[in-house]
Amino acid sequence: MSFKFNLEDLSEEQKAMLPTEEEILLYEKNGWYISKKIIPDDVLDDAIKGAEEFYKGITDFTLKNNLGIANDNLDLSSAIRNNEFVTLQKKELQKLGFYPLIGAISSLLARTSEVRLFADSLINKLPEKPTNKGVVGWHSDKAYWPTCTSNNLLTAWIPLQDCTENMGPLTHINNSHKWKDEEKLKSFFSFKNQDLSKFENYLKTEKPDYSKKMMTLKKGQVSFHNCNTIHSSFPNTSNKNRLALAVHLQDFNNKYQEVYNDKGDLVVIGYDKICNKDTFGKPNYRDSNFFPVIFKNIENGS
Repeated sequence: MSFKFNLEDLSEEQKAMLPTEEEILLYEKNGWYISKKIIPDDVLDDAIKGAEEFYKGITDFTLKNNLGIANDNLDLSSAIRNNEFVTLQKKELQKLGFYPLIGAISSLLARTSEVRLFADSLINKLPEKPTNKGVVGWHSDKAYWPTCTSNNLLTAWIPLQDCTENMGPLTHINNSHKWKDEEKLKSFFSFKNQDLSKFENYLKTEKPDYSKKMMTLKKGQVSFHNCNTIHSSFPNTSNKNRLALAVHLQDFNNKYQEVYNDKGDLVVIGYDKICNKDTFGKPNYRDSNFFPVIFKNIENGS
């Protein structure tokens, strides 16, 4: 698979939407960035239709395998449905996830010459009454990816509609990507932890100056966050589904590394099970079947 775009492919209007050096520095300081309206309405509307078809079992491409990846069916008892690698299965979702400005912005924020897919998640958060159901617990993405060598991976979070505060958008803790070596923090991390208060109570004691930023976005805006930025989301208490596509992206330098848990067992993440192996028999994070290059920034070199 090849989806390469580069800066020369962008129109002058698109180039005007790229982050400035000042904005890149703020991303490096805060751990997140909110774009201008970069996704056209028709691309988002087509993606909504594509998602609806995907949920009905209609796909355009077949994954080589789906071992170890999330692929939820509709469960009315659960407020969140998560399906991974949808950009490699549905053309409308691929057009959205690989939209050139997403790759271009990612390359600038990560200061990398190449952006590769690492994974994606189509997440449908159903409307709920004001309860803890539908919470995504505090975590950093890198905590789930210890086998990655890079700390410059990032995630583009793309709501497919306006995302207001009552829809449970992503909430980032400012500057938290700089806390990546503090092991105590990781004891609070869990995507499925429905109690967000325990971690905040810890922060009030240990980091009393901490602050949060909620990613309330208009349709067409995209938020980007560093893989070590701590984030969560609250329930969707609106009367609408909150549909979003999260695209996890690798920088040029990222590769696989062996990591062992406290018991001495080799850590194997889900994506290690689906990709091919390199010449040393290790997971290949350049496997173009699952981790295609989606953007090349030739101005950054390699």
